[in-house]
Amino acid sequence: MPLIITEDLKDEYVWYMNFKFFKYFLFLIFTFLIGNKLFAYDYYLGQLTIDHPYITKPMPGMKHAAGYMVIKNKGTKSDALVKVETLFSDNVEFHEMSMKNNIMKMKKIDGGLKLPGGDELVLKPGGYHIMFKNLLKNLEVGKTEKAILFFQKTGKIIIKFEIHDMKHSH
Repeated sequence: MPLIITEDLKDEYVWYMNFKFFKYFLFLIFTFLIGNKLFAYDYYLGQLTIDHPYITKPMPGMKHAAGYMVIKNKGTKSDALVKVETLFSDNVEFHEMSMKNNIMKMKKIDGGLKLPGGDELVLKPGGYHIMFKNLLKNLEVGKTEKAILFFQKTGKIIIKFEIHDMKHSH
């Protein structure tokens, strides 16, 4: 028996089909917006957001690796990343790369990395980075390694650094 839609049922049927489409549309939007966040390795501590921390896999035989991320301070007060602790390296330092007279120089930064209120600190290749010295294990691409970030005012947070190939940078 075929489905017969009378004038009485037409409005209800149109409403039902629109509602069904709307449910699927909301599901797709929700999945897209929230799904990206689930795999983005973002962390939140007070007014700070730590975006996608990663480490570039060192060359074979190297005992040091560099870590990168973006730290956003959404508050009005300044803060500083003062220390990082890990179980995969003996020592952790903050460094800055700079170009002077066509020579790339790296210098250690004592006292931590400053994070002004309402600003962001970008740790990236060729700039600021976290140097993991005397690695205690091989870092594998695609895996993650835990670290504790200590901020001067906001406190501490455990994060995971994703291990990337040298070719894969942000």
